[in-house]
Amino acid sequence: MMLAWSFAARTVEEVTRLIRVLGKHRYVHEVDHRIHWAVDAALASHPAFAPHAAAFEALRRSDPELDVASRDPRLHRPAPADEVNAALAIFWSPGDDGAAARERLLGVLVASRLSIGDHQPWHASPEEPPHPELIQLDWVLLPVDELDADRHAGALDALEDCDEEINPSLPIYQEGPLLSAPELTRGAPNGVLPDDFLVWSEGPYPYADYVFRGAAKAAKLVDPPVGYNDI
Repeated sequence: MMLAWSFAARTVEEVTRLIRVLGKHRYVHEVDHRIHWAVDAALASHPAFAPHAAAFEALRRSDPELDVASRDPRLHRPAPADEVNAALAIFWSPGDDGAAARERLLGVLVASRLSIGDHQPWHASPEEPPHPELIQLDWVLLPVDELDADRHAGALDALEDCDEEINPSLPIYQEGPLLSAPELTRGAPNGVLPDDFLVWSEGPYPYADYVFRGAAKAAKLVDPPVGYNDI
């Protein structure tokens, strides 16, 4: 089961700092960020995204059977945190560049018969998440039995009084909020998110909580994250 932590990150700068930190701390084992082809197409006028948009168009020409509205894994590409953050910064910009990017994204989705989403931003149903997810944020933490006594002393200390049943060999999966069309086009009025940024994690709770608190501090957020045990 995953639980959510809310982070005091509402501006683009705060969110992007947090995303960058979550992929670079000493407990992270793997980072898996992905960008949907529609995002690249909408941002093709920007140098960082133009090559990816061109590469996808080449793929479409080489495979006429490719359904751009499907769940084919080729419709997403791996992306470094810097490209994810650049995309968010553009879509959430309150200026003309942001407005143009949001309009282009909606146009790309409609032209491809993809949903632009009818849910309120940040309130998608977890039972029936919208398709497509345009930006995916996933991280994997080291299993407990791979933590080093010196390098990872903080989390090991936090786990000493843990009363959860722990499988020490399992990695810990974490994921960011669902980012579909409503979140990218209507999710940050005037460049500010209406609520705190959520990140979800598997247990053990003390491990995830320790990592998240360190990440919030490293990202220079004004407050520590709030998890289930803080409510």
